[in-house]
Amino acid sequence: MGVRMQFLEDPRGGDRIWRLLSGNNRPLAIGRGDLRSPLDVLAAVRRLAREAEPTLRRDPDGRWRWEISADGTDVQCPVVFARRIDARRAFHRFTQAVEHAVVTTAYLSPVIVQREPEQ
Repeated sequence: MGVRMQFLEDPRGGDRIWRLLSGNNRPLAIGRGDLRSPLDVLAAVRRLAREAEPTLRRDPDGRWRWEISADGTDVQCPVVFARRIDARRAFHRFTQAVEHAVVTTAYLSPVIVQREPEQ
């Protein structure tokens, strides 16, 4: 299977999210869906990937990630990296992969929480 943008629908009516997955199912990017069609979201993400320069952010633990945002489209790196250069390389992989992505959908399974019996 090739690169795909998978839209995850919450059966309870929650927010729609998407993730860009590589051919080996590794996440390359994530974002929130909106009211646009999945194909429109993919087109907006492709435009953003071509035109935007990533913001590289360092978290309090010293780990790096990239993000881009414009015109209501927000895209983030789903993983963190020890080095800034690795975050930049991950952004480059994302920009190449998103050009070949196809749209798929999936449904989030409700999480069943089991409580321990009281003693």
